Amino acid sequence: MGRVVTCGGLTLEGTSVSTLETCIAVRELNLCFDIGKGPRYAVGMDHVLLTHAHQDHAVGIALHIASRKLLDLPPPLIYLPEQIVEDMRNLISAWERLERRKTKYTLIGVRPGVRYDMRKGLFFRTFPTEHSLPSTGFQVFEERRKLRPEYIGLDGPAIVELKERGVEITDPVEIAVVTFIGDSTITPLDRFPEMLKSQVVIMECTFLAPEDRPMAKKKRHTHLADIIERADKFAGCEHLVLSHFSTRYTREDVNRELAAALPESLKGKTKVLY
Repeated sequence: MGRVVTCGGLTLEGTSVSTLETCIAVRELNLCFDIGKGPRYAVGMDHVLLTHAHQDHAVGIALHIASRKLLDLPPPLIYLPEQIVEDMRNLISAWERLERRKTKYTLIGVRPGVRYDMRKGLFFRTFPTEHSLPSTGFQVFEERRKLRPEYIGLDGPAIVELKERGVEITDPVEIAVVTFIGDSTITPLDRFPEMLKSQVVIMECTFLAPEDRPMAKKKRHTHLADIIERADKFAGCEHLVLSHFSTRYTREDVNRELAAALPESLKGKTKVLY
């Protein structure tokens, strides 16, 4: 069982510790970000949004597929950077040969800026991130319909009459629900500030101590100081979830460092998924 963090109407269940495992399920959206070691709490998620192929984020993909087959669940849809689709297919095929069985799944290579529909009213777009392997981040949207201004105030019968005449009375509205950045330097936040306008932003904060900042740069991860320097950029999100802390820090270390260093503008909206 993963840890549970509630952010408004979303429940995040998972774990994210650098070098060990990252998988975060969002049951309300029927998806998980990365798959870690294929944990039980993620088996029911039809959609896997895979940021990159480091083992702590992706090693459980074959187990996830096999577990869903065992439970008679539909084959999962797995979205991942298009550069690694064939390598991932080869990895899954190797496990199929080892286990003497065939499985069903769909790999979908994603490209930055393209819209990918998961179900009616729910889709995502990707953005490039900056890590040591090909990697991508995900921004998930709900699409709702909003009455056009000229029809606001009309009573029910009038609305019905317009619909019967085939008049389009609504426009689509995109609601940015959650952004998952994955392993990356802080650079994408500067290049794509719109990703921070989701209701929930989940991002890594691998390194905390001042002396570890050179290490963050070398490993292409994010340091707490990078986030603090850009505190004003997070004004558009309601919840900021920090994760993927280095194993060199205990949970007590994380809580202490965040309490001491985060500015007031971030303290009230920040949660930890460790």
